[in-house]
Amino acid sequence: MSTNALKRGQTIQELTGYTDSIRITTADLTTAGASESLTFAVKAGQQVRSVAYKLHTAFSGGAASAVAIKVGDGTDDDGYFDADIFTGGPAYGPDAADAELAIIGKVYAADDNIDIVITATDDTVNDLTAGDIEIFFNIVDIDQFAGRQIS
Repeated sequence: MSTNALKRGQTIQELTGYTDSIRITTADLTTAGASESLTFAVKAGQQVRSVAYKLHTAFSGGAASAVAIKVGDGTDDDGYFDADIFTGGPAYGPDAADAELAIIGKVYAADDNIDIVITATDDTVNDLTAGDIEIFFNIVDIDQFAGRQIS
């Protein structure tokens, strides 16, 4: 699993694109169970403004008949999106049904985690042999901009 912080001192206007990403492949799925949970930390005062994904390679292998992903937090486990990432699943997301929170965003009042859960049906996640998804986040630190004067 690799993560990227893309902020590099950008202004708020420059942060309208994605600032962070996490890329998950089958090499990251080591649980001998149906689901694997991964987390992406967010800090108090940060706003997750939007979330999207690119399915580079559909997840498959072993005896799995389906593979799904949920991205959310402790308040709503699929609050950002849930998607079919098995062979034949959509290459980009979220779809319109999940887009509301993924586009509107959420401000975190306390440190929290974005929870990413990948679940295989009819097999364990560590038996999957193919799969690569990248999840993109637009995260703004509200405190970084609070109290700034415009001159």
